[in-house]
Amino acid sequence: MPSKPNNPRGKGMRSSHRMPQASKLLLAATLFAIYPALSSAAFASTANDTTVTKSDNTEKVVKLKEIKKKYERLLVGERNIASAMSVIGPTQIKHASSAESIYSLLKQTPSVNEYQQNVGPGTPVLTVRGVRMSQLAQTLDGIPMTDLLSGGQGAYLNNNVGTVISNGQISGIHVYPGVAPPDRGGFATVGGTVSYTTKTPPKKRYADIFTKVGSFSTDTYGFDASSGKIPGTDGLRVYTRLSQTQTDGYIQNTPARYTDFLFTAIKPYDYGLSKVTGTVIYNTAHGYLISAPNAVAQLDKYGIFYNYPLSEASTLQKNQYLTAILGDSTYINSHLVIGAKAFFIHKHSYLAGYLDPKYISPEYPYQVNFNNPYSGYGQLVPTSGGPGLIPHTYNPVAVFGSYHAGEAAQISYSGSNTIGIAPKINIFLPHNDITIGGLIAQQTSGPGGGDYFYGSLDMPEIYGYNSYGDPAGKEQRTVYSGYVSDKINLINNRLHIEPGVTLTGVSTSNYVPANLYGSPPNAYTLSNYDKEILPYLGLSYDITHKVIAYASYGKGARFAPVADYVLGPSGSTTLAPGPETVNAYETGLRYVGKHLYVNFDGFLQNMHGMFSFYTNYLTGYSLYANIGEEQMKGLELSGKYEINPEWTVSGHVSYTDAQYMNSFSANVTPFEGQYGYVFAGDPLADTPNWLAGLRVGYHNHNFHAALIESYTGPQVITYDLPPTETNPLLQDATTPNPGVKLAPYFLTNLQASYKVPIHEDHLSSVTVSLNIDNLLDNHYYLHYYQAYKEYAFEAVGDPYAEAYPGMPRFIELGLSGRFS
Repeated sequence: MPSKPNNPRGKGMRSSHRMPQASKLLLAATLFAIYPALSSAAFASTANDTTVTKSDNTEKVVKLKEIKKKYERLLVGERNIASAMSVIGPTQIKHASSAESIYSLLKQTPSVNEYQQNVGPGTPVLTVRGVRMSQLAQTLDGIPMTDLLSGGQGAYLNNNVGTVISNGQISGIHVYPGVAPPDRGGFATVGGTVSYTTKTPPKKRYADIFTKVGSFSTDTYGFDASSGKIPGTDGLRVYTRLSQTQTDGYIQNTPARYTDFLFTAIKPYDYGLSKVTGTVIYNTAHGYLISAPNAVAQLDKYGIFYNYPLSEASTLQKNQYLTAILGDSTYINSHLVIGAKAFFIHKHSYLAGYLDPKYISPEYPYQVNFNNPYSGYGQLVPTSGGPGLIPHTYNPVAVFGSYHAGEAAQISYSGSNTIGIAPKINIFLPHNDITIGGLIAQQTSGPGGGDYFYGSLDMPEIYGYNSYGDPAGKEQRTVYSGYVSDKINLINNRLHIEPGVTLTGVSTSNYVPANLYGSPPNAYTLSNYDKEILPYLGLSYDITHKVIAYASYGKGARFAPVADYVLGPSGSTTLAPGPETVNAYETGLRYVGKHLYVNFDGFLQNMHGMFSFYTNYLTGYSLYANIGEEQMKGLELSGKYEINPEWTVSGHVSYTDAQYMNSFSANVTPFEGQYGYVFAGDPLADTPNWLAGLRVGYHNHNFHAALIESYTGPQVITYDLPPTETNPLLQDATTPNPGVKLAPYFLTNLQASYKVPIHEDHLSSVTVSLNIDNLLDNHYYLHYYQAYKEYAFEAVGDPYAEAYPGMPRFIELGLSGRFS
């Protein structure tokens, strides 16, 4: 069944929407007092290639350039890495349309399935080899950008509009499926790491002004500017970018607006061998989304992109994301580079939902949204101890005439602050490159959030009057993680052994102001400390100078969402489960030539102790346990061929077999909105067996063009078991339906741009661009299932089909001018 309004694994609204003064002071103190450090192993080849003397500045500069060239080659290929890896480069990012997001770009890599509801970053859903977004690690310049409290990112209706970082703010993406080496793994993953790199200040001085106009009333405009080397500052460079995109959305009544700001600075010192870096990102998003897919019968009747008018049904999110990173990489000598990065991430979310009372009635056959409390709580009569033992005196019947009318609207606030430091030491020996690193971070959510209900969105927000959540709740998680990894080069630098280990400890606490099931309903705090030892071993061997064979093993772990730390009915304790883990195995063959790159690999990922979540919404009983077993196995092929300086062809194809190994109550879909029961041998829903992509690129002087084709194969959908099942675990439970699959679909995207040199009055060039996404205007469904309508946590009526449509043809014209 879809997530309920009071489901702790769903919205999780017990959180703060203001940045505490103490956090501000702690941020300032941390950023300026600690000794920051290395962002990545930029000097990984130093020991074998350079001997720098303090007395010879010229030699320093020459050797530094050699190191940088080697590092650039490392980023492009990482030819000896013992794990599968894919790279999204600056060209692919630069020429993407406004309809794409940092997640949709990932479909250009093997085994990635992604979809979203809107133009730009609107409710993204992502899987890698069948592993869902909430189970993946995501890093930004080496720091975790995932939510520490939920153990991942992408939770149902949490920060689903906008992102911490946007397309225009990144220069590259590295995708490491499975378990990556410890220095690239990030925090808390059981299936892969997606690593984003922020744009850094260019060496050239310029200013760009740009605008784009596209389908669905989509407009983008903004500017970016680079200072180049500022005279008199010993090489200080700064870069800033501001952009705004607004759209009506391709689904009716889903307008959205995104504003993104980036400021970065870099200050080299010690003749350029060391540097201080600073980054500030402030992104906001304001958009309407669909919290429940619409009935296929309505889409057939009114059009595939039909949606209810906002006056009848709406779910609005207003999100803010502030990220600050301060770092320093200090070159000590040819054997040692040290440092750390300090960071602060603030998130705030406002969620407002309204549903016309006529759709709340159990006689209406379809689920419209899940954002009004009446669908879950029933008659919320004025009481000193409810709902959820939160006192309220609001009388829906007296004010609006009925419970349906008086409980049709909901407003919720949430927010969190994360602060941390990530130190790193690189040691370069004749046959070893050793990395020692760590992460100390703390995320806090609440107190200060709020949940309120009323008959309209123009409502008072008064605790004790129309509140149904206690703003005093507080969730906190502190992470202590350290790793050691080595790369040992033997047999004339042909055999590469990469042993490593990560030790992670997590201290978690959840303060709940009132026990929903206790008598008396006393407040309580549940807390614990979990730790995991995560080994990694990689081997690669240069069969020839161009052919590399590799194999690896790695263990990963994801820690339980803090919202799982709850007390059960009658005072019985339901402690949060321990971490879910994966043992991942890979083996592959890689060819790295001057004009040709090919990678072929096979993988096996055995996932243990997967989170099992069950709630009886009639009795209020919840059960959390580590009993699930899943397995992913498959093959991947990817490559790139530079035919000549103008033409390039790249592509990938992957096969994934993902299935449940035992029967348990599970979160069934990647969207995080459907909970149910799975049976041993069931395939994972919404995980295509086959995925493929092809890109043909052309570049000649000032003209660029690319044709991109993608294929998403058939995927198993879900359905709801009937409420008449005798086993309460199976009553109205969502489960995969192996006999029914969502139809496959092809998508074709076209990109083209031409730069016209001008060289007049500081205007050096004008660039005209064209993007056509879904060139052939295919109509298809991204997500499809069969379910019952819910009313007061029970299934009513007859089952019916629901679906999200994919984006139709999107055409966008762009114009930008460069001033220098």
